[in-house]
Amino acid sequence: MKRPPKYAEKLLSSFLRSDLAEEVQGDLEEKFYSTLKKRSAFRAKVNYWYQVFHYMRPFAIRKNKKIYSNQYDMFQNYFKIGIRNLLKNKFFSFINITGMAISMAIVVIIYLYIQDEFSFDKHLDDLHLKYRVFNEHFSDDGNIRKGAMVPPMIGPAMAAEYPQVDFYTRFLNFNAATLFEVGDKRFTERDGGSADGTIFRMFNLTLLEGDPNTALSEPNSVAINTALKKKYFGDGPALGKSIEIFDQHFKVVAVFEDFPEHSHFQRNYFLSMQTIVSEERLKSWQWNQFHTYIKLKPASDAEALDASLKDFAKRNAWPITKPNGGYYIPHLMPVEKIHLHAYDQLWDIAVRGNAQTIYILIGTAIFILLISVLNFINLSTARAINRAKEVGVRKVVGALRRQLIYQFTSESVVIALIALVIAGFVTAIALPYVNVISEKNISHALFFNPGTLAIVLVFGIFLGICAGLYPAVYISANKPSQILSRRDSSGRPGKSLLRQGMVVFQFMLSFFLIIASFVVSEQHAYMRDTDMGFEKENIIVLPIRGEMNKNLETTKHAFMSHPNIESASFGYGLPGEAFAGDGIMDKATRRRWHINMLTVDHDYIKTLGLNIIAGRDFSEDIPSDQHHAFILSESAAKMLGYTDPRQALGHEILWNRWDAPDSLKEGKVIGIVKDIQLNSMRENIAPVALQIFPFAYATLSLRVKDGNLASTLKHLEAQWKSFNTEWPFEYRFLDENFDKMYKAEEKLSVLFQIFTGFTIFVACLGLFGLVVYSTTQRYREVSIRKVLGATERNLVLLLAKNYLLLISIAFVIAIPLSYYAATQWLLAFAFRIDLTPLLFIKAAFLISIIALLTVGIQSFKATRSNPVEALKEQ
Repeated sequence: MKRPPKYAEKLLSSFLRSDLAEEVQGDLEEKFYSTLKKRSAFRAKVNYWYQVFHYMRPFAIRKNKKIYSNQYDMFQNYFKIGIRNLLKNKFFSFINITGMAISMAIVVIIYLYIQDEFSFDKHLDDLHLKYRVFNEHFSDDGNIRKGAMVPPMIGPAMAAEYPQVDFYTRFLNFNAATLFEVGDKRFTERDGGSADGTIFRMFNLTLLEGDPNTALSEPNSVAINTALKKKYFGDGPALGKSIEIFDQHFKVVAVFEDFPEHSHFQRNYFLSMQTIVSEERLKSWQWNQFHTYIKLKPASDAEALDASLKDFAKRNAWPITKPNGGYYIPHLMPVEKIHLHAYDQLWDIAVRGNAQTIYILIGTAIFILLISVLNFINLSTARAINRAKEVGVRKVVGALRRQLIYQFTSESVVIALIALVIAGFVTAIALPYVNVISEKNISHALFFNPGTLAIVLVFGIFLGICAGLYPAVYISANKPSQILSRRDSSGRPGKSLLRQGMVVFQFMLSFFLIIASFVVSEQHAYMRDTDMGFEKENIIVLPIRGEMNKNLETTKHAFMSHPNIESASFGYGLPGEAFAGDGIMDKATRRRWHINMLTVDHDYIKTLGLNIIAGRDFSEDIPSDQHHAFILSESAAKMLGYTDPRQALGHEILWNRWDAPDSLKEGKVIGIVKDIQLNSMRENIAPVALQIFPFAYATLSLRVKDGNLASTLKHLEAQWKSFNTEWPFEYRFLDENFDKMYKAEEKLSVLFQIFTGFTIFVACLGLFGLVVYSTTQRYREVSIRKVLGATERNLVLLLAKNYLLLISIAFVIAIPLSYYAATQWLLAFAFRIDLTPLLFIKAAFLISIIALLTVGIQSFKATRSNPVEALKEQ
């Protein structure tokens, strides 16, 4: 015979009075058997449970309300007790709250910084289907490079050969400024170039004027952003109007909204591709000058496509490029990864960050949080004896251990929430300064975003629980009999050892951050200050404009007619700027070699301060130098097969002329210069060749003396205007190029130093609290020793030696870990500092001095106290 579920009876009796439960139970059983006669046992049970919950519901609601009310009262009581304890122990509360507030503020700032870095390109539609093509270049000399620019044929050929490619777009960047003229308005514009019409679809640009389907399809057409439209045409329409560019009239066919701030690709105008580049040039497989993007069709396999591109290049490009000394393999990079992961690609124009910076900052945030939590745990467990009596009394009157854990954990949550509020104010104050250092525009609105606030609040509560859980478990474990009989166990060797271990761990993290900060700072200084084979300071670079190239010698003498200008040189190809990645041919073997070509005049080596180690410089007294002479760098000479670069003098080489592609320039090596680093010190030094070739001159470089810069620039501007009536005066300093290259390292160095400084402060704050507490506990011992004749010096050493030992242990543990991490980070640089013992000694000395001051001041204060007063208190 089937019976009603027994568990239901127990459930009813727990919510109803016994007499009422029996009555309801009998009624339900009667209904159960009645249902059982008509329906299945399953339906009878279902109906029975429905009736049980029907009767139970109003009583359950009432009971839960009472439970919730009791819980509310309990937590309200915990909150009050927590506030009272904070006010009672102001000094230790200040240390805990300050340490947590600083840590939280740094973590929130790092979170906002990282969130800003990860927000790049998120505005794009179908972002997961969009990729940029980059090339991995392999030279015959074994050199491997990644380049963000690819030949113009890659995009069209991929669209033709692979059905999964929806469409492509290409962009040819203009490295130099371009003169725009509209009526009497004449300005030089940067950040523009030539593009396919599909660029509007690729970057989801909103057109305020014009048709995105036809824009840039006609010759001599230009698309401008809203900033340029307002600059040249005011508030009126710009569509159909004319802008004079390159002495030609371009019709405005589109006005697009400015690129979003968090777009890796930022340009102000686009000229039609067919106007700038001939059809023949667009068919090239080796002219690496185009940024090419593709969009795949839904459900396409990007990895399979990327894997097939080697065969694609092998079929189309290698027969052309291999005879010239190398080959390349195209790859796909997701657009969403370009900002953070394209830092190793040369010739990029993207707004670039660095994934390594993100990882380092995340590590810093974790370290400082751990230090802050360990501070709280250390101080709470060290001071457990002060609350032992409270725990004993509570246990005697019936408090459960679970309730005590809730109480002490809730107190730490209160501290964390107070610290979180303070951290919010600190973040609001610090954010503008962080923006200046990082060159970002992180808005306060991002911090007050509901989602961000929710994350920060949950983070604060979680941190409070993490910090308070162990002390709560530790304090609540004491037995009332031990506490009330003054046999407290808080000083057991195991517990003391654990506290010491946490101090060691704190300072190990601090050492790690200090050493990392030193490595980042010294690597940045090394890249900025190391010898690059030329003198980059005090060189002003002017572009050749207007009539400056009509008579080069006249132009040079005009600009040099100032006592502050030492020398001047025309050329194309400067360190840190655009230069030709040409090839030369060995005349004897007919083998082609990839090489960086600098076209210079007779004064280039003198002006840039290159060091000739063999042979001679170009000479105006030897006319053949212009047509039949080359100067090579050490690496270029070794590339030709000479172990001693001096032996390359007289070697005959050939070069394809730019002004006459079907003819060769034949010449001999007349000199060898010390290697020149044309790119960042992240890259290996590439071989370089110099030749006199006036056809390609694009800049005038002038070496100036220190001081009187204003007068020099005024003179240069006056001479500029005498040659150029249309172009506004423009100039730049050569070393600015390298400042831009190392901007990422500089920002990381500054941020890291600031965060490391605060981390050390938080660690020492906790150490100071421990020293204060321990010296307070040892006042009687110190007083007795003092009465017995101990000197203040001996007493300070007695109180401080334990902490110095712990710091020493931390340093020994931190050395191998920090050495390994620094070595891995430095592998990204072709030229890097050596990790010498001095670097680690400096870190040890710094933190030892800080720790000694922290411990010594409080210890000295304890030894200066009146022993009589201390003994009275005991």
